[in-house]
Amino acid sequence: TSWCTNGKQPNGMIIRLQGFDKGVFGGNYHTHNSLHIPPGLDVVCYSNGSQYVRGMRYALTQAKAGRVVMSVDSTDLLNRRDLFPDEKDGLWMRPFPKNEESSMLTFDDVMLHSDPTSPLSYDEYGIKKKDKAGQDQKLDALVVTYGNGVPSALQAMVTLQDTIKIGVIDSPYLSCLPHGLEIVIEATRQRNGEFLPILFADVCKEGASPLTSFIGKLQAKGLLSKNWGITSASPTYNPLGCTATFLNQEDIINGIKKVTC
Repeated sequence: TSWCTNGKQPNGMIIRLQGFDKGVFGGNYHTHNSLHIPPGLDVVCYSNGSQYVRGMRYALTQAKAGRVVMSVDSTDLLNRRDLFPDEKDGLWMRPFPKNEESSMLTFDDVMLHSDPTSPLSYDEYGIKKKDKAGQDQKLDALVVTYGNGVPSALQAMVTLQDTIKIGVIDSPYLSCLPHGLEIVIEATRQRNGEFLPILFADVCKEGASPLTSFIGKLQAKGLLSKNWGITSASPTYNPLGCTATFLNQEDIINGIKKVTC
């Protein structure tokens, strides 16, 4: 109604899409992983509880202003506590963010993880946030992902730390290319003297993955490395009691090796 009335009748709201991505329920409803994003819908997919709180605070301000925001909830992250579940490390539990306007996570904000010895530490980038671009870490490649792809990419970062040093960019906003992503790619280019190889790790099925739109936009802006690749979930239904069809650490490791060879 906002579009049809030229903004005179706004219909701001927040929609929560449940049952997304990795899980063992089976079928294509409890564990669906396809996103088709229509114009005018702001879609976000957060990777942890702290992000979710900060992002939801911002989403509420946008809904009050008339925008329609859809939060995509990853099933596997709802009660996740550990980065490496077998180790029971408790690394995925975060403190509740303070209720301050400066703590909001906007649609343009992304997070760069670049230290495999402290995988949860990050620098944050956005229109008003320009951190140090991992100045303490010499990187060989970047991974862009979101939601459940973030812990998988961080696992890959730790696994590969002795051979390939990768930076993981957590990019929750999926409807359009976040400005923070442009900033961090340019910042790492300036530090390394050239664009780093980049892998887009999309948790959605091949052919229904929102990160594909980022590739063309980065190319048009002259920000895409000549060495880039994309890895996605298998284009198939998700069988009951099995997670083999979902994006995982091995997919990301194989993708990184291809773009850095």
